[in-house]
Amino acid sequence: MSDSYTGKKGAPPSTPWWKPIRFVQLFIFMVLYLLFQPLLHKTPFLTALLSLLFLNMLVVTLSLAGARAQRRWPVILPWFVATVLNGVALHSRDMAATGLITALADMSTTLLIVACVVMILRNILSSREITVDTVFGAFTAYFLIALIYSSLYHALHVMDPASFSMAAIPGRGGGELQGIEFTYYSFVTIATLGYGDIYPALPAARMLSILEAMTGQFYMAGVIAWIISILVMRRN
Repeated sequence: MSDSYTGKKGAPPSTPWWKPIRFVQLFIFMVLYLLFQPLLHKTPFLTALLSLLFLNMLVVTLSLAGARAQRRWPVILPWFVATVLNGVALHSRDMAATGLITALADMSTTLLIVACVVMILRNILSSREITVDTVFGAFTAYFLIALIYSSLYHALHVMDPASFSMAAIPGRGGGELQGIEFTYYSFVTIATLGYGDIYPALPAARMLSILEAMTGQFYMAGVIAWIISILVMRRN
């Protein structure tokens, strides 16, 4: 009898209790991370929370990848590298080395989230029915795309600090751009809000911002088309 079967021979494989809500809990975890980020900026607790977020993403994505090892390594390796580099950057005293390590951590994070987004979208777009979990899966992928661009913006800023500029705040002057500002800028850009308090100053940053804005628009159009197609299929 196969290990994936329980009970009588020929019975369907048992489904873990958490699978029907895997995207719901991941979405809630991501929202909590974003809410706590301003309070825990540059603290070991925030680094640990970020590692837990990545681990949560890893578990959910591996549940979609199945048992094939060649599908798991593209997700496990960037998670391991990003976790180690974030820990090293937090305790490094050399500013130049910290900048390089941070840029490498951002690129590893980007690879991790890209792999997760591809597997999540592949799963939900192949679904033949709309459930609460698949809808939250679409929301989760949207948030993860914003985090991809956030990591790219941060890496670009580390390599060239003149890539972005922040408008002066009355009574405080111009602030130094840090990781949390790029998270904010990325979500504002993907939603095409354009507040103007942070803006790209160099061509590479401007082109990347344009690409994110276009990605956000096409993503929303694609998700709406997917929902309509599923509803039409069910009605027919």
